[in-house]
Parts: sequence; C-alpha cells; structure tokens
Amino acid sequence: MLFAVVLTACGQQAPNAPNEPDQVVPADPARWSAVDQTLDAYLLSSGGPLDGYGFAVFNRDGLLHTRYGGRYSGETVVMLASASKGPAAAAVLTLVDAGLLDLDAPVARYIEQAGAPIIWPADKQAITMRMLLAHTSGLAGNELVQAPCLYVSVTITLQQCAQQIAQVPIQHEPGTTFSYGGADYQVAGYVATLIAGMDWIPFFDQAIAAPLNLDTFTYGDPKNVTNPRIAGGARSNLADYARIMQMLHNDGELDGIRVMSPATVAMLKVDQIDEATFAYGPFSTEDQAKFNGYSLGFWISDPHQHPGSRGPELSDPGLFGTTGWIDADPDYGAVILIESNTSTGLEMWSAVRPQLISLLR
Repeated sequence: MLFAVVLTACGQQAPNAPNEPDQVVPADPARWSAVDQTLDAYLLSSGGPLDGYGFAVFNRDGLLHTRYGGRYSGETVVMLASASKGPAAAAVLTLVDAGLLDLDAPVARYIEQAGAPIIWPADKQAITMRMLLAHTSGLAGNELVQAPCLYVSVTITLQQCAQQIAQVPIQHEPGTTFSYGGADYQVAGYVATLIAGMDWIPFFDQAIAAPLNLDTFTYGDPKNVTNPRIAGGARSNLADYARIMQMLHNDGELDGIRVMSPATVAMLKVDQIDEATFAYGPFSTEDQAKFNGYSLGFWISDPHQHPGSRGPELSDPGLFGTTGWIDADPDYGAVILIESNTSTGLEMWSAVRPQLISLLR
C-alpha cells in the first residue's frame, strides 16, 4: 500500500465535509438565459433528441452556472463512456507526482518489479505509460475481436484482461502511430494497480474521488466488478464530473486540496502525438477534423473551433455525448452531461461554446 502511504505523507487526504453539488457562485440568472435557451432547444419538449441534460460552467473562482433540463437533476447519474479517459489519466498521473511512475520508462519494468504473473511479450517491451495514455502504444486496434475482455467486467480480472491484450500481436511499432481505443487504458490501469499496490477502483477512489469529495463517480462496485473498463466504464452525476474538470483547470487543486501538481497538469496541454501517424480516431471524418492533437486523456481542439479564445482547449467527449472541456483563455470550463450519442454532445458543445466565450471575455 505504498501509494496510500505517499498520499498520507503529502497531506492529500479529503476533508470530512460532504460534497454539496448544487451550490453555485451567485450570479445573475438573466446573464445565462441565452445559454439556457440554446441547451433547452435539444429537449424533447422543444423537438430535440434529449429527455434531459445537465450543464455546468466554471472558472478558477468556482461554479458560475448550472442548469438541468427535462428529467435530469443533481441526482442523475449517466454512463460516461470515453469521457472516463480524462479522469482515468488524471488518476494515473498522480503516481508521477508521488514519485512512483516515470511516464517514459517501459511498463515492463513495473510489471517485473511487481513480480506480476503476466507474460509481457518481446514486441511490447518498448511500450511506456506515456504511449498508453496517448494511444500511441501500437496495441490491439479491433477491440471486439482482439480484446473482447474489455466488454466483460465480472467474470475475469483486470490482470487477465491485460494478459489477453498482451497476447495480441503488436499493430504498430510503439510510439509511431496514434490509434484510439480502450486496450491502451486497460493496460495502463493494470500497471497503475501494480505500482499503487491496490485494485483500480480503490486506487481511483484514493487518488481522485476522496480528495475531491466525489459522491457518485464510480467504476462500479469493487465487490462485483473485477475488470473495470478503465477507458469507458465510469458513471457520474454532473457535480462530480465538473469537480474533476475544475481541479484540472485549477492546475491540480480544488477547495484547498492539492490533487495533482501544476507541472503534471501542464502536460495535458501539450500534444503528445504530433509526430505520430494518425491511424484511427473515434469521430466522423468531419468531427475528427475539429481536433488537431491529443495529450494524455484529452483531445486538443483546432484553434478555429474556438474563435475569440487563444486556448488551448482540452476536451474528453464520450460515446453517449457527455462532454467536458476546459479553455485556458478565457478562463473557464464546462460540462454537458447527457446519455444519448456523440454527435448530439458535440453539436451542443459547438452551439454553446461561442456564447460562453462571449460572456466570459
């Protein structure tokens, strides 16, 4: 339990006060009326595709505005799908701050040091944690065929899933090609558990959930879920997801609690795939063109997508439409929480983003 000891030594334990997700910084409701109308247009009652949504916008001073539409409320919890990647990467990066992980060391080192009963093949010896978090490891591309364990959570373990992925021949030379997928994060999560000395769910809880006082964010019940899907298996309400994004926007700190170092958070603003060949992304060709980089769990937007802002703008859209983003200029971030599809989430983001930039300049 070395990771727990390091956290205690660093004084990063969570305060005892319960999370109060609906408290917001007092603001003039009329200021946000146009934003609210834009979001409400997506509700079924207005002819849109959604039965509900949650929305939050914040800056470094705190929450500026929250809005729930349709059937959604502060109690609504949705599946995040790929919007789980940013939080997962943040948890792994806490190991860097604890001095337990070198992003550029071969993960084979940590597997060997832990004495893990897993065979790590020769064709994967060069893979590093940075490559895994940036999707440049060269691991399995067709997950349903080559890594079916990603779709099984209760009858196998995370270690067994990592072994299944390791047995698939490498698809690309490590570090040369970007290919988005869950296999990278499943292996990254497994290696993180070896370093931290605990399973993924308690590790995430100790690294992120406890310091941020998260009430609902979860990868499942640790008594039942033995193979949590690191890249896409989390669930959350609006408040918890917004707190994670606030912490990242605030350079790793929230409510006086230091979760990550500013230097580690700064890595999220740096494109990690600029020299890699682009093999596969999750979006349509039109939507994929809106992003011109990827860091560690977050897409970096093409600057043309946020006129009026110098950025960088980081985002983590999920398959079911939940989208969180932060923009260094102007100083703000936001979360759209839905359970629908990617295109609706991206459309809502594109519609509301210029309004927010205009309000917050």
